[in-house]
Amino acid sequence: MDNIMFGKFIRKSRKEKGLTQKQLAEQLHVSDKTVSKWENGAGFPDIKLLEPLAACLEVSLLELMQSERVEETKIDREDAEQAVAETVFWSEQAEKRRRRMWKVKLLLGACACVICYLLWTGVRYLFRGGEKMPVKEGAWYGDPVTFYVWAGLLAVLCAAAAVCILWKDEPTTDVKIGRHKVKGALTILMDMLVVLLLHTYLSGIANNQEQLVRLPELLPIHAFLTSADGSRQAGLFIREEVVDGLQASGYVKELELTVRMEAGLGALSAGSGQKPDLYLEGVNCLEALGGIEEADVVWNTGEDGTFLTGAEAKCIVSEELFEKYGWKLGETITLGQYYYGREDEKYAWTYTAPLETADYEIVGYTDLKNAGLDTYMVFPDIVLPFGTVREIFHRQELPFFADSASFDVANALELNEFKQEMKDLSLRNVSLMSEDYSLNGVALSLNDAMFINTATHLRRVIDAVRAFFPFLLILIVCVGYLVTLLLLQSRRNEMALLRSLGLGRWRCFRIFFTEQLILVVTGVVAGSVLSVLIQGNYGGSSVLTGCLVGVFYLLGNSLALWKLMQVSVMEALFQTE
Repeated sequence: MDNIMFGKFIRKSRKEKGLTQKQLAEQLHVSDKTVSKWENGAGFPDIKLLEPLAACLEVSLLELMQSERVEETKIDREDAEQAVAETVFWSEQAEKRRRRMWKVKLLLGACACVICYLLWTGVRYLFRGGEKMPVKEGAWYGDPVTFYVWAGLLAVLCAAAAVCILWKDEPTTDVKIGRHKVKGALTILMDMLVVLLLHTYLSGIANNQEQLVRLPELLPIHAFLTSADGSRQAGLFIREEVVDGLQASGYVKELELTVRMEAGLGALSAGSGQKPDLYLEGVNCLEALGGIEEADVVWNTGEDGTFLTGAEAKCIVSEELFEKYGWKLGETITLGQYYYGREDEKYAWTYTAPLETADYEIVGYTDLKNAGLDTYMVFPDIVLPFGTVREIFHRQELPFFADSASFDVANALELNEFKQEMKDLSLRNVSLMSEDYSLNGVALSLNDAMFINTATHLRRVIDAVRAFFPFLLILIVCVGYLVTLLLLQSRRNEMALLRSLGLGRWRCFRIFFTEQLILVVTGVVAGSVLSVLIQGNYGGSSVLTGCLVGVFYLLGNSLALWKLMQVSVMEALFQTE
């Protein structure tokens, strides 16, 4: 039985009855599109519908099966059995095709869902500024890279299963991948190659961006306040407004502050002739002492270096003093404190003056000669919290000045904004030719030359590579166009044959495009998984690579298909393949 003859017989019989496709479809409880497929030879009715169809057309079941009118009342038994057998065969083939296509649609739908999820994950990655996908504790996939690979493998398996189903050369199947196995394999391999190349391109951009983001950690910028000519880094007079600005700045991290004083054991008293013979150092963290670590200090029970961040009346004493005076941890000592003052801030002349008597609890002792904070090798004897010293100046209504300040730039990629903020604090660049010889801490020294050169180089590379991106997408379109045109050139006869059977250009285009879509999706997903396994996962770039290749390759593919559809039917039919 021939589908085309069967369809023509149905159309002729329907018209003789004066029925439209819609009216016939309503009587059979099917859609008018289904009737149209029967008449065009693109489908075959279910075996259960043959008898109702014959009744609607007022023809015998044998006439319907033979697709022609039978004038004789008697028919040969063998002919009847053959017609019935052919009808059953074609009906079963049509049912198998419907089931097969449902499986294909289900598999492709699952593949599309996985790809959409990966695309959504990539877009979310980009909009969140490179934030990685969170990993739940105890998750089966272990890490995001493994998750992407598993998801990609699932999509590949679904697409591969759909390809295997369509690979068989069935006469009733519109999409016949199996007829052109070599061309199909070449299309898949070409897509995998394009995905691998684009992934290499995008992963290069992502790698440079990652290096740029990590650059502040690899090349930290250290800053410290100095005198105007840069000759002094300690023993300065740094205004309290500058100290407040540094503490409040979001561009400053690991800030180390010190303030130097002198003291004598015992209370201050007028006319006692007491002379300060001890050096006090107020610091906001142990790191400010330079060379002293938490483990180097013998602490009282329950104490540690965090007390330096507050304003408690506690101290760390040198091991030499601790042994000389026989002090004990937790003991309280009385200090008569003196501060450094100056009569004129334009000159480097200083004096010491009484400040306040205060009692301090000894919370630890260590060898303070290991402290490397003092340029003039005058090591502190007692260490106090920076905030405690600051409050003493406030109680005495004296202007407070820090002795030194150093820190790391928190976000070196925003170096210009940081420098502007420092200018707002009245800090300026170091000038070796400055005639300001005072002890004012008014200059900022930065070791940012290497960071700036490296960051500038990385930004130029990223910009140069990104500028080529539109041309790369155009190249993918051209590759899709040329490859499809070359591989399908020999199939113009097949296209013309479908056109000669009554299928329109759009229908033919859809048949060939569906075939190419399955091949492209298979190649793109397989190439994406291969790229991640070979080159690693780069978040959004790994997900978007496959999507970009798929979209732009299919664009070139569609242009080539449409061009092939423009060929004359008669010219293609008589052309030698």
